[in-house]
Amino acid sequence: MVFCVNNNRNMKQFLIAMLVVAVQLGQPGLCGCGAAAQGLDTSINNVLTKPGLKILHIGHSFTFDAVCYLPDIVKGTGADISDLCIYRTMLGGASFRDWVDTYNDAYPWQDYQIAKVMGGIDASIATGTANGSDGSLLRQALTGEQWDIIFLQPSPLYSPYYELWAGNTYGGYLNELLAILKEHQPQATIGLMLLHSYASDYMDNAEHSSLERWKLIARSVEHCCADYGIDLVLPYGTAVQNMRASSLNNAEDMTCDGAHCELLLTRYAASCCYYQTIIAPRTGIPVTEDKTLLLKEWMTVASPMISVDDNTRPIAHKAAMLAVGDPYHCTNPETDIDVGIDATLNDKGEMINEKCFDLQGRKIENSKSVNSKYRKGVYIRDGRKYVR
Repeated sequence: MVFCVNNNRNMKQFLIAMLVVAVQLGQPGLCGCGAAAQGLDTSINNVLTKPGLKILHIGHSFTFDAVCYLPDIVKGTGADISDLCIYRTMLGGASFRDWVDTYNDAYPWQDYQIAKVMGGIDASIATGTANGSDGSLLRQALTGEQWDIIFLQPSPLYSPYYELWAGNTYGGYLNELLAILKEHQPQATIGLMLLHSYASDYMDNAEHSSLERWKLIARSVEHCCADYGIDLVLPYGTAVQNMRASSLNNAEDMTCDGAHCELLLTRYAASCCYYQTIIAPRTGIPVTEDKTLLLKEWMTVASPMISVDDNTRPIAHKAAMLAVGDPYHCTNPETDIDVGIDATLNDKGEMINEKCFDLQGRKIENSKSVNSKYRKGVYIRDGRKYVR
């Protein structure tokens, strides 16, 4: 596995300590940008550092959440991306099956798009928009270029349910998609995007908890990697969940609409995770060198937003780096503690005075207090603890 430190809790604490020291001393070399610090195995590191690196994403709108501010971060760190390129294919809410159907000219219900995200070189493919009844644009992307890395991502709706990914339902067809990639791109390293979860109160969140849904997503990715021998994970969803564990979380669970990431800080944290996974091992420049400023006062969109400034930026950096070091655990970037949820219910059964507790049940001082009837976890009623 790429992230060989994932299940090593002592190593995790070591990485956390190194992050803290690096930030305090201002020594970017300690910030875990190298392959060894990230736990990357040699073969994956060789791919990430090869000249002329070409990356393709086969996904949906959550891909944009993850790459939205990547060009800004690259500019802010001064990283050299002249010898790489990143492209994305996007089909709204797409499952593996939707992409298989598009490849076979059998998805007329929606258009899809292929676009370049960034990079100093160009792939030998066409970009643009086409209807899913015409998969020629997709087929050309898979036959016209030799990709070094191809990232896949499940449908947001089915991302927590790994048992469906290889089936023949709407959430399935992973095997069929992998067969197409093996036919046209046998040299490519296949990676998985670990998605963020819906907000707790979003209508499609069957778990009614962003944390519990994210846990299922993380477990699904971990199982898929083990079953299919996939060694590259881009855990931006863990970076988002780490941010949700911090005092910066808001009533919208750091989303703009319940599904997609909040437009400033949360997308920035997601892009920081992308940078730290892909660009930092290549350049030796950690994401902590970025000083991007994104103020909500600059935005004209009517959506809850959190600015990226000197106070919030370091928290996003740490959330991203913790995610890269430990993709399958949620950690509060302000306290370095894996968190649970505790709360008191009012007489209507709504959660109030929600507090964060560590795994030993100790209250985390200065943890956020919110009013919410949606979050799932351990709560208190009549002096007794219940699991909701």
